[in-house]
Amino acid sequence: MVHRPDLRPSYPTSSVIGQHTSGLNGLVALTAAIAMLSISGCGGAPKQAQSVLSADKINLKDRCLLLTTNDSEAHFDGRKEGRPPALKYVGTITRIAAEKKRLLRQRKGAVLLVSAGDVLQGRYMARTDKDRKRAAKEAWLMYERAGYDVGVLGNHEFDAGPGVLRHAMAALKTFRIVTSNLDPASPSLDNRDGKLYSTTLIKTCGGLRIGFFGLLTPSTRVISDFGDTRMSHPNDPINTPARLAVAALRKQRVDVIVALTHLGYEKDRKLAREVRGIDVIVGGHSHTLLKEWKKVGETLVVQTGERFGHLGYLELVGRKGGGLITAKSSWRAQAIDRNLPRDPAVARSLQDFRGAYAPERVVGERTVPWSLRGAGRKPYGRRVARAVTAHLMRRYRVDGAILNMGGLRTNTVYPKGPVTDLEIRAIHPFGNRLVRLTATGAQLRQILEQACTKGHRGKLGERVALHGITMRCDGQRAAIAYTKKDGKVIAVASPGARVQDLRIAGMPVDLKKTYYIATNDYMARGGSGYWLMTQLKRACADETDFKINRCKSSPTLADVVEESVKQGSFDGPLHR
Repeated sequence: MVHRPDLRPSYPTSSVIGQHTSGLNGLVALTAAIAMLSISGCGGAPKQAQSVLSADKINLKDRCLLLTTNDSEAHFDGRKEGRPPALKYVGTITRIAAEKKRLLRQRKGAVLLVSAGDVLQGRYMARTDKDRKRAAKEAWLMYERAGYDVGVLGNHEFDAGPGVLRHAMAALKTFRIVTSNLDPASPSLDNRDGKLYSTTLIKTCGGLRIGFFGLLTPSTRVISDFGDTRMSHPNDPINTPARLAVAALRKQRVDVIVALTHLGYEKDRKLAREVRGIDVIVGGHSHTLLKEWKKVGETLVVQTGERFGHLGYLELVGRKGGGLITAKSSWRAQAIDRNLPRDPAVARSLQDFRGAYAPERVVGERTVPWSLRGAGRKPYGRRVARAVTAHLMRRYRVDGAILNMGGLRTNTVYPKGPVTDLEIRAIHPFGNRLVRLTATGAQLRQILEQACTKGHRGKLGERVALHGITMRCDGQRAAIAYTKKDGKVIAVASPGARVQDLRIAGMPVDLKKTYYIATNDYMARGGSGYWLMTQLKRACADETDFKINRCKSSPTLADVVEESVKQGSFDGPLHR
């Protein structure tokens, strides 16, 4: 059977969750002859329904298909099926690799695979030999083997510090990173020669000159181990570098400008409103799955969810030197499932990568479901805070616990049944270690004011897991404000007043009394904006000096949860 060149991606029709094609009637009239063909995937995969449009109706040279993912977080295995020892994985990146190759066979030189950040995280960062540099390097190379062409840095790329990130990125050859708001003279990520990453990048795709630039969320400075890395414009880390990048790309006469951003959906929309000249924003960070693109002014905004759950198909139709033709462009998001075949070579590489990890072990029984989705994470977080408090109380006096909700991952609901060690470590992938703070009631109140500020998705709420402490947030009152220098907090500018009815052990907090609070080393270093914790006395769970060794010998949250599960106490009833 002879195939004509495919001008739009084909999809398993049961897996496509949305399509947005502007000017649909005109496009239908332009491509009236549509033939429905079937192709069979390798390895016995289900057949796919493929729509092929007449090649003589639209100029192939003016089309580029961007395949997009964001916040994949090295979630290479995908959804699990079964239990050890009969555990199987549905697979994700192997299917993306096969899909790109399939489309390239139909549209040579007209397909690019891009990432909107957060490629590193989770299980594949924790080798049995504890070599984080090697783990990060192997993870980046897995994306490269799968055919990724362009990506932007995300905050999780810095989880082990900029030194590890540099080591990993230096191994890349064909997967190019474009990030436009970092200072190239940053010591650990010295990029003055432009070899580590690009500020702007031009790729020819389907005859179009696509100009890329990238924006990393400025919150990386407080939510990850940013180290000695600096933003290029610390007082305006988004708009100024974006305008400079757009101007630089326009001077090079690109046809379409694409921003790869790791900012979050709301900030993407703000960027589109405030910076002119961006044709498309392919976003990440907020883990938003957009069924239809969002048009803001003349800019299209898309995002593809998280963890290889979906693959975005963004068809860019442009004209030479004339920008994007929105009326002929389109956007779809497709579930990555068994309807997509695997790439055998990438599957073999992944199997080798997986071999560096210990077999999954059952460590106990789950007597209640664990939800790690949305607001459902709160009960699980409270259980973790309770386990942390109980562990530290063996050595210290502890009045309560405060943990950041952002440290709880996977976005999965775990049913009753066996608990495995890898499940626990997937939920707690950061290796955060136990710390005890000494604070007055007044200091504690201001620390918790940070929990009543807006998160990166723009929502107010009690964004912490607590044990022994109760409070409520009043979003109508004044929020805490900070004084910053070069984008970093140096002092409290004005105290907040949102924390209401703050209690410990059911009693109102005495502002002058001293309290002892359990937390983790990430928050104790000021992570997630908790700068005030850096001003307090901090003690490691192993009784070593926090400032000298950062609690490197203290147990991690995952260690404590596993211990509590083994003891059978983790799922006990929760009480306020």
